[in-house]
Amino acid sequence: MSALTPKSRKKLPFVLSAVASLLVLATGPLSAQQNAPIQLEANDGSMSISGQLLSYEDGMYIVETEELGTLRIQAKSVTCTGLVCPEVAEAAQDFGPNFGIYGSRTVGTTLIPNLLRGYAASVGATYELETTAEAAERIIRLTNADGTLRAEIDLQSRGSGSAFPAIADGSAAIGVADRRMKDSDVEKISAAGIPDLRDTADETVLGVDGIVMIAHPDNPVRNLTSEEIAKIWSGEITNWLELGGGDHPITVNSFSESSGDRAVMMDALVRPNNRDEKEDVIRWSAYQDMVDAVMADRGGIGFVGRWLARTNDVNLLSIREECGLLSPPTDFRMKIEGYALSRRLYAYTKPGQIHPEAQAFLDWTLTSEAQAYIKESHFIDRELERMRLEDMGMMLVHTAAVEPDFDGAQYSDMMQQLRGADRLSTSFRFSSASSILDVESVRNVEELAEKMENGEFAGLEVLLVGFADSVGNRVQNTALAQNRAEAVRDVLAGSLSAENAALVKPISYGELLPLSCNDGEVGRERNRRVEVWLRLPNSRNTLR
Repeated sequence: MSALTPKSRKKLPFVLSAVASLLVLATGPLSAQQNAPIQLEANDGSMSISGQLLSYEDGMYIVETEELGTLRIQAKSVTCTGLVCPEVAEAAQDFGPNFGIYGSRTVGTTLIPNLLRGYAASVGATYELETTAEAAERIIRLTNADGTLRAEIDLQSRGSGSAFPAIADGSAAIGVADRRMKDSDVEKISAAGIPDLRDTADETVLGVDGIVMIAHPDNPVRNLTSEEIAKIWSGEITNWLELGGGDHPITVNSFSESSGDRAVMMDALVRPNNRDEKEDVIRWSAYQDMVDAVMADRGGIGFVGRWLARTNDVNLLSIREECGLLSPPTDFRMKIEGYALSRRLYAYTKPGQIHPEAQAFLDWTLTSEAQAYIKESHFIDRELERMRLEDMGMMLVHTAAVEPDFDGAQYSDMMQQLRGADRLSTSFRFSSASSILDVESVRNVEELAEKMENGEFAGLEVLLVGFADSVGNRVQNTALAQNRAEAVRDVLAGSLSAENAALVKPISYGELLPLSCNDGEVGRERNRRVEVWLRLPNSRNTLR
């Protein structure tokens, strides 16, 4: 029985929704239908899956396939054929042209309008943005070539926290957030019968951003530790002279207590050092006002999203972690989510039926075509960048000189295997002591498979290099990282031809090359990863 029949690898959305649960086993009881064959056809015709129906639960088909194991597939994405296809309880809805997108100011101010403009161009529609008397409320209209209204989007950008009540009461088809939904958000939507959306097909990562610490361009200080930043914010360090930056009083610029950017910075750098923000900081409500204030003040310091800082001539400060690792706010570092203040930008939808135009728009945001509009908005796109081992500098020095459980033979083998190779700016991440990929990592797997099948890495070996945190025994951590690399290989191989699958090599270097210090859970989570490296076959002994 053929489990997976590709018809087109250009249609990612169905592939992603299907593959997102490859490593998630069905937990409900098996039904009497478990031996009945069915076929699920993607609504866009991109893919067909056949297997035995185990059960139908909460709008999901749970299917046992011969090649890919147990899959959970959203009913709204497919058409079921077979003698035992269940009747889908939800009746089809008639959708008009109107739907809402509510939530984050960071995501809604420029990113969503630019993405909608790109989506309009992709479907041959015109794009119109109408402002209102309320700055947080705008209307976007997409009009077909024949003059008919394709979509009218109510875009409201009042903060990430506003996304979830809007999803719950139905005023928004899409909720956007510059952070992942929290337990308190889950409580808000649970009252409307909506489950936790984290790690489900209803959670989409639109792009990546990061909060960056900024200083005046003439300030010679280039990096600060989190403790130094905490002491600045608490008022214990008041002059740049104490930090090697000249005799200039420090002016602390911040945002209101309801600001999501402020929450990210405070929770990552200030509060972990048992400090809080002093009362006499200068508070701003507009991002650009914060940047302008720092640009005009030789002693100024502040923080904004990387998307805004990159368009202004400010001094971007790296974060120097306590173990000595440097975390620079570069695009590559943010793409691999190895920067201390990097963050994903999320879109959430209600399980079940969604406005078809809203779904089509979300699907389009994951395509290669959409990445130019993400980059135009000054956020971090999904396009792959490359880095060489020899460009990693202090990471290599730190591994050899600082890590307590250092193994010289393992380090030597890593240098031999990876020198001359290119690291791609994509990573696959796991829960602690687990080989279960998160949803975004599964999307990254499928995108990598598509690039391989399209011949973008023709003639190159694809190394899946597993790494672990330093909690526990080094040998066991190396084995765990190997298991994770092999788990990624197994999922990847399901979407590859036999020829391309043979080029994928899973290897492990355990605790080597930490991205962050291992003394906190956030750092350890960053270090639990599988990286992708490209090299010419049999080139490990040849420097290039």
